[in-house]
Amino acid sequence: MTTTQTDRQCPSWAFTAPDKIVVATDLTDIDYLIPYAIAQGKLCGASLVLTHIIPPVETVSLDAAAVLAADAAVMEHEARAILDELSVKVRAAGVECEIAIRHGHPRNVVAELVRKVHAGRVVLGTHGRRNLKKFFLGSTAHEILRSVDVPVWTVGPHARPFAHGQPCRILHPVSLSSGYEETAKLALGLAQFYKAEVTLLHVLPRELHAQRASKHLVQWTAFELGRLIPDEAPLWTTATIMVEAGEVVEQILEMAEEMRADLIVMGSNPDISFWPVHGDNTVYNVIAEAKCPVLTLRHSLKAERNVEATSEPRLVG
Repeated sequence: MTTTQTDRQCPSWAFTAPDKIVVATDLTDIDYLIPYAIAQGKLCGASLVLTHIIPPVETVSLDAAAVLAADAAVMEHEARAILDELSVKVRAAGVECEIAIRHGHPRNVVAELVRKVHAGRVVLGTHGRRNLKKFFLGSTAHEILRSVDVPVWTVGPHARPFAHGQPCRILHPVSLSSGYEETAKLALGLAQFYKAEVTLLHVLPRELHAQRASKHLVQWTAFELGRLIPDEAPLWTTATIMVEAGEVVEQILEMAEEMRADLIVMGSNPDISFWPVHGDNTVYNVIAEAKCPVLTLRHSLKAERNVEATSEPRLVG
């Protein structure tokens, strides 16, 4: 079956070039987070909402809760002073911004703020460790990724700055499961917007690749990836298809390093673990160790149902 021009349209411009971006910071990630946020604001012509969230007392340890309860007002005052100073620097760089100090569960606060300001993207900082509880906002980072309906751009302390002020090489690992077309459209839309090269990668389990029929499996997989690329794509990008075998996270990270990727675009499922065959940690382990930002899009429930309804076989990778 041939994919039509309509089916291959780029995602909403609100995702590709948002008018407003929520930048959530724990105030320890400012040095490496804000330069990326400013760059995105300039490239998209977007304004930023700089936000810091003070968690509720019941979500922290007893010792921390005592300090939090006693010093919540002080913490809010200090956070506001930092963000006020930061907003001056952001505006001096030519990007409009506002600040928002909030109390509550980060997953709920971020999702509510995104809806309130009609943001098309969230930018988060991570601390670059392969452990969920070490991420920005502690163990709730994964909940933020799964609670918002817009792409989430995560930046770690080891992320390389864009060599030309914008991403020139985009890596998109394609899962071939649960709404993967949605994320592929976003990755290709970003490639068109940034005038960047894009690589579509699928990782096969090593045991499948070793089977006698592996040649046909690789050919089928490459064909499926090729169907995602619009006919007119050569007019605005160079698209490369890669099918590798091995452990998913390792292959993604190795490919990102080999091609010197400026951005990794990944998809996640709305009501089940990310790429569940390989466990819930795939997306987060990539985020933690990648030397470039990672943009994650939560697939819509509609896309999830559509994929489940089809009789065509899907491989998870």
